[in-house]
Amino acid sequence: MLHIDVLANNDALTGLPNRLLARTRFEQVAELSKRSREYVALLFLDLDNFKTVNDSLGHAAGDALICDVAQRLKGAVRSSDTVSRQGGDEFLIIVAGLQDQESVAMVAAKIIDVMAQPFKINSMEISATCSVGVAMYPDNGHDFDALLKHADMAMYKAKESGRNAFRFYDAEMNTNVIEHLHLISGIRSALLRNEFRLHYQPQFDLNSGRIIGAEALIRWHNPELGNIPPNKFIHVAERSGQIHEIGTWVINEACRQAKLWQVAGLQDLVIAVNLSPVQFRRDNIERDVINALEKHNLLASSIELELTESLLIVDSEQIKTLLKRIRALGVHLSIDDFGTGYSNLGYLSRFEVERLKIDQSFIRRMTENSNDEGIVRAIIEMAHSLKLEVVAEGVEHRQALERLKQLGCEYGQGYYWSPALPPEEFFRFWMAQCHLTG
Repeated sequence: MLHIDVLANNDALTGLPNRLLARTRFEQVAELSKRSREYVALLFLDLDNFKTVNDSLGHAAGDALICDVAQRLKGAVRSSDTVSRQGGDEFLIIVAGLQDQESVAMVAAKIIDVMAQPFKINSMEISATCSVGVAMYPDNGHDFDALLKHADMAMYKAKESGRNAFRFYDAEMNTNVIEHLHLISGIRSALLRNEFRLHYQPQFDLNSGRIIGAEALIRWHNPELGNIPPNKFIHVAERSGQIHEIGTWVINEACRQAKLWQVAGLQDLVIAVNLSPVQFRRDNIERDVINALEKHNLLASSIELELTESLLIVDSEQIKTLLKRIRALGVHLSIDDFGTGYSNLGYLSRFEVERLKIDQSFIRRMTENSNDEGIVRAIIEMAHSLKLEVVAEGVEHRQALERLKQLGCEYGQGYYWSPALPPEEFFRFWMAQCHLTG
């Protein structure tokens, strides 16, 4: 009986689930996704030049290629996903548990990349690229047949675009995904071609008026696309995993620049570097910091790492231990954009941070909105009760500066003094400020 079930539900050549079993599995994951409000994707895949292989090398070689494709596809997705052979050179992949369309775009891009590598059949290297069409449940259909039809249609769009590509059934989705993939490719090239730069926004002691530090802010000028703002590419870098390479570069570059400035006379300047929570999913942060400090012969106290509230609220013992080790090196720690997240007193007492940075949205409105001023006052009082210093971001006019001083805020940064500047302009700005303050 078991053998009969296998024959009824699995492809005889590859052993993969057939269309009947794929339908059953889709219905199961679709039912689960209704409760979790997640997406399910159907990826319809067709080999681009299978007929040529079959006609020129024979059916045995064609069958061998189909089996190799099946194994390669299984290796490209999770064990919980379903890879099914629909017949001939057509395959269907069911991917469940997706938070958004970008997630399946990453899967489709990986499949295209994996399939582009040559296959070895009968001691010959054979190219067998593929075209992939994607339909999303529930956006593109509510049952298996409708989604399969739409994925098939999208696959033909991929063929028409030149093959070796994927397309979504939804035209607007295609536009977003293509832009997303261009950014991923652009980030990879930018790292190789040194297109990223750090600009530095000065931070001031509000009472003395002296520069005490600078926040390093990444900038990207692409030769074709021009200036690409961080809020456009950082999210893409986080989703694609490229944020780890970018983060390593930023830490190293900030340390390199800090050392150059120290040699030039900026001895007490502390450079603040923003960290993405994604960077903490690997244990590379501590190593990156140590490597950069050693490479540039820089004191750890010259660097400050800015953390987000979302990272600390998890209260992970691993994060807590890691930050304790980094703090033991002598590196400063601060919490960025405070007030926009959880603002929980509990985690502030558990982590060894030294500063809170009040989010600029509150600072900009505080002289016009009593609620925002109340939030700023409460943050400053709370921080001081925990023996933490406060930095106000987004100081843009004299009124805000004077009110912050009255409330006891120690430090500030913003357009009132200067935007983020390239290193050489920052140095000239610092020299001018030194002249002004004596």
